[in-house]
Amino acid sequence: MITTKQAKTVLPAMRAAVAALHEVWDKCREVERTVGRDLDSLERVIQDIAAAVDDPDQIDVAYVRDAINAQADEMVAQADACPGCGERNVDNLVWQDDQTVKCTTCGKQYMPPSK
Repeated sequence: MITTKQAKTVLPAMRAAVAALHEVWDKCREVERTVGRDLDSLERVIQDIAAAVDDPDQIDVAYVRDAINAQADEMVAQADACPGCGERNVDNLVWQDDQTVKCTTCGKQYMPPSK
């Protein structure tokens, strides 16, 4: 869990990321105009990201803290990460039996140290 103080530290970077998303959105429009066609899948991806945090001034510390904590809940401890590629997302680390885990990102099988 991150604290409110840590979230305040991250907030300026989050606002900068939102500004960068809007720049990416503008570049996508340029690409579409250049090729003369609507790139729906590209648009949807950028639109979904931008909609989540559309107004950088409205992003607050609680939002940042909660968003980061939600991601952290889906991660294993650093010590239990895949030794092959460093994957920590629990959805990509599948228990094969009671002792070994297979990383679906790189294919490595290993025994987590905490087991």
